[in-house]
Amino acid sequence: MTLVAVLGATGAQGGSVANRLLADRDTYQVRALTRNPDGEAAKALLEKGAEVVFADVNDAASLPPALEGVEALFVVTAYWPSIPKLGRDGAGDEEVAQYQAVANAAAKTPSLRHVVLSTLPRCAKMSGGKFPVPHYDYKQIAVDWIRATHPDLWAKTTEFWPGWYTSNLATLMRPVPVPGSGGGYLLPLPSKPDAMLPMAGNLELNAGILVEAVLRAGPAKTGNKIAICITDYRPIREVADALTKLTGGEKRVAYAELSDAHNARLYGDFGTEMAAQLRWSEAYPDWHRFEPDRTLDLAADLGLEKGKLVNFEQALEAIKDQLF
Repeated sequence: MTLVAVLGATGAQGGSVANRLLADRDTYQVRALTRNPDGEAAKALLEKGAEVVFADVNDAASLPPALEGVEALFVVTAYWPSIPKLGRDGAGDEEVAQYQAVANAAAKTPSLRHVVLSTLPRCAKMSGGKFPVPHYDYKQIAVDWIRATHPDLWAKTTEFWPGWYTSNLATLMRPVPVPGSGGGYLLPLPSKPDAMLPMAGNLELNAGILVEAVLRAGPAKTGNKIAICITDYRPIREVADALTKLTGGEKRVAYAELSDAHNARLYGDFGTEMAAQLRWSEAYPDWHRFEPDRTLDLAADLGLEKGKLVNFEQALEAIKDQLF
């Protein structure tokens, strides 16, 4: 049985990984690492059979004991919650420090054989500085530091790139009702309507499916490689079309491009960061072309058959009661 520690086990990505591995108790023992072991999400994992242990990526001293005896590790950090307090670059600097603390602890864990690190593409470098996206780029600053500082650790590390969450439509990208329209809604986003959106489908299921496949394949095959969690590349206007179709036309959703400045006026630094991500996608839509020599083929390398991941329409159907 493989002991797998999951950092961020009560969040979307970490929770997906923890729950997926908990479903195979003959193969995996899950150690859920969280800042709040007494929270409801942590208690739910405990009831499912996870070992729940305190660990805080902002408290480096908490990490070595949390990783003791661990054979595999999934790592995800949280950039967005720090934006209001620290700003976009401050949140990025904090995230780099978090990755460094985890890597330092992981490098000193003799039992550790495999690390799966949630990151994203390097936007500033690929675009020659034209399209920086801090919540992507700072992750890659951390990657470069780990590669240089802990080369042995990096050799057994797999990057996990998650695309756009369909569940965003139930939270920060929820359609807005239009008064007097008799069932009309607006989906206003800072992106050209024909820009391609890299979709992760149902990320809350797919992250676990894909990370489990990476762990099964092992570090010899997946070390220094990238597992990309994208089920669909679709024009962003089709999100509005799909929402309309989902309701049989009862809710009529129209897409509208919002300027970056107005998105920032509405959401502050958070809105500026969101716009940067979507404008990047306009210019660089196909993640599978970024680092082809390092990108894992889901079927050939990981044994995932076509259709194994839950696509956009399936994910939308699962959350339809939360959308309007």
